Amino acid sequence: MIYSKSTIKNIADSIGVPKLKDEITSAMAQDVEFRLHEIITEAMKFMRHSKRTKLTVTDINSALRVRNVEPIYGFETGRPIKFNKTATALEEIYYVDDEVIDLDRLMEEPLPSVPLEVVYTAHWLAIEGVQPRIQQNPAPIDEEEPAAKKPAKTPQRQDSVETIPLVKHVLSKELQLYFECITESLVSPDPLVKSTALESISIDAGIHQLVTYFVQYVAMTVKNNLNNLSTLNTAMAVAKALRRNPNLFVEPYMHQLIPSLLTCLVSKRLCESYTEDHWSLRDGAAEQIAEICQQFGQSYHTLQARITRTLLRAFLDPTKPLTTHYGAIVGLTKLGVSIIKVLVLPNIKAYMSLLDAEMEKRDNQQLIYDGAHCQTALINVLKTLARDSDDIEPVGVTIPQRSRLAEVVGDTLARLVFDDPDAGKITAAVLAANKEAKAKETSK
Repeated sequence: MIYSKSTIKNIADSIGVPKLKDEITSAMAQDVEFRLHEIITEAMKFMRHSKRTKLTVTDINSALRVRNVEPIYGFETGRPIKFNKTATALEEIYYVDDEVIDLDRLMEEPLPSVPLEVVYTAHWLAIEGVQPRIQQNPAPIDEEEPAAKKPAKTPQRQDSVETIPLVKHVLSKELQLYFECITESLVSPDPLVKSTALESISIDAGIHQLVTYFVQYVAMTVKNNLNNLSTLNTAMAVAKALRRNPNLFVEPYMHQLIPSLLTCLVSKRLCESYTEDHWSLRDGAAEQIAEICQQFGQSYHTLQARITRTLLRAFLDPTKPLTTHYGAIVGLTKLGVSIIKVLVLPNIKAYMSLLDAEMEKRDNQQLIYDGAHCQTALINVLKTLARDSDDIEPVGVTIPQRSRLAEVVGDTLARLVFDDPDAGKITAAVLAANKEAKAKETSK
């Protein structure tokens, strides 16, 4: 046995358990030997997995932790352990010399430097599959030229302005081929091919690296084809498909997408002939802008306010064409009933005076045609207001009610409202909203 009976008795006496029987000391010695064998066997496993041939203190401590035993403190792997032997009357004892520490010298030594405070910093490892070229990220390696042969790129200073090279955006050949096929399909005369391409954009999960290219495609298409209605409809369909794809993160590209949508909403001319149905294009753009404001309005608090200000300026500018006025009216209507009550309804009567003057020019058929659509848009504004006022009872379709309505929206629009089957409901909603607005002004 490794431990003799006398050793067990000495240890028992040191902890206050005297006069152990020989049977107990023998059993305890055997158990200690078995436990040591287990610990050494477990420690050798750690040694072999560490690709070493020398057993260390760390291996022993790891084995103790595996056995749920507190490790032995005071021993380090890097410090050699030297045992000294001493003899007593009964047996030989091995011990380790303790280092003698001079307290006076220890007190005179300077204090160690204060360790730095632990802080955490965050940085982008990759954005949409592209690794930003910042200090925290590893330097990109060009596949065409080994990194060792490439000269180090340093920021160039021109006129005290630091110029940083642009980040190279590398697309795989598959994605390049996909983008080319999609863009070719979008200009195909076959409606089935075009709809298939749009469906692929709206559901494909592997095109996140192409989002910036599709956004640029929409912007360039709108910019270069302001008189091609079919191409503009395709560009708006691509924008809608990108936003509807649940696998794409398009929020960083909204600032590039919104100008294209606003162009298709309030642009002066979107087709060759004024008889073409560019009104549907403007309605679709207004709907997309309203969806963007609803989706990202919580994250960007000034988004809807800026868009509303742009549309209101276009609506109230008498120098703008009627097509621009139509887009502004539709856009403001899609933004919600509160916008209608605060911004549109108080300005309808003044705008109708301008519109009536334009439509009196009988020699210009386009003005009459565009003015009729503006009137329809204003009727839809009032209908939207009526649909939101479910708790208001319709009023009677009488001449006095028509006169009251004309004071708010003008004679021409009041006449058109009274030709509608829901004239009573619309009139009640408009008069109630006007009364509410006057009450707020009085309270101020």
